[in-house]
Amino acid sequence: MDGPKAGDQGYLSQLQAKLRERADPRRIVERLAGTPPKRRTVLHAAVAHDPAAAERGFAWLLEHFDQPSAVVPALAPYAPALDALTGARGRQFELFAESLLDAVRAEGEWSDDDELAWRDAWRFAVGWLRQGAQLFHGEAPFWTGTVLAHDRRRDDVAVLTVRTDLPYPFRAGQRAIVEAHQVPGAWRACWIGDPPAEDHRIEIHVQALPGDDATGVLVRDTRPGDPIRLHRAEGDFVIGSGSAGAVLVVAEDVHVTPVKALLSGLAERGDERVVHLFWGVSVRDDLYDLESLREHAARCAHATVHPVVARGPAHPYLSGSLAQVVVDFAEWTSHDVYLSGSPFAVGVLRTMLLQRRVAGQRIHTVTLEPFTADATPSSSR
Repeated sequence: MDGPKAGDQGYLSQLQAKLRERADPRRIVERLAGTPPKRRTVLHAAVAHDPAAAERGFAWLLEHFDQPSAVVPALAPYAPALDALTGARGRQFELFAESLLDAVRAEGEWSDDDELAWRDAWRFAVGWLRQGAQLFHGEAPFWTGTVLAHDRRRDDVAVLTVRTDLPYPFRAGQRAIVEAHQVPGAWRACWIGDPPAEDHRIEIHVQALPGDDATGVLVRDTRPGDPIRLHRAEGDFVIGSGSAGAVLVVAEDVHVTPVKALLSGLAERGDERVVHLFWGVSVRDDLYDLESLREHAARCAHATVHPVVARGPAHPYLSGSLAQVVVDFAEWTSHDVYLSGSPFAVGVLRTMLLQRRVAGQRIHTVTLEPFTADATPSSSR
């Protein structure tokens, strides 16, 4: 856990002094952030994403370089995500090391001793990172991040804007597995509302479920600035390309969230198919994301949003049971159908569409399994 082998501690202090002679964190980070795309690694992407944080981290590491017992646990939270991001591309650390050396060389005169010192420093840092990874040995890879914004849209729904410290890989239509720091170890699947963006911000929609502390905390007690962790994104809810048929999308309540990302995908690839989107909620006030949904639909060539309200005043929207409204609205046998909702709602919709002679192979479904108190939920499709 202490990092260096016996006898290294004195050398670390000497090495720290040598590094400080040439280290200007601000200029070094600027050069690393400006590395050409062809030479970038995931580490370059993290530096470019938040140079100020990278500069603070670099300065902190220099200050504590002779204290590996402090450095190892500080690096530990980043190790699982880095392992997942680099994977088989093991040369990423080596490539970043060369960029780091180039950035330091640009500071001025450079000697063989300087080269040796900085290569040794990088060797120690990577070693400490690997030792930190052992603190989470056997745990699924996770990403650390910060809540930038918390928008309470309904009593039971909040939209979180999250920025991760390292790039968080996901595809449109996937869901993030989220842990609130107030309930450690309780991971919950939450829909991601937009496709990946260059600034690495993620829009996560959370619904508080009765009796579930984890989702309740995320909706009611989370604030901007709170730390957050995310497991690897999962799911494969995708509107396929290449089909000539029109598209029917039916979403229940908060499960409309991934549909926004799917609509963005259709728009980006110039898909000109006609899309009918039905969003079903209990009461009119539950249409918490209608404006954003319509904005996403407007980017598509031919997409129409049909809100459906089950109870109470519905005007100017459709009224009634979501499944019944959908099957009565039109004949869907020539459409590719995508259903997103609770297991019960998706099952009812699929059964009714099959009864109306929609071919089973045309129907694609996605849902979240019921949450349990202590387990990470799985998905069913």
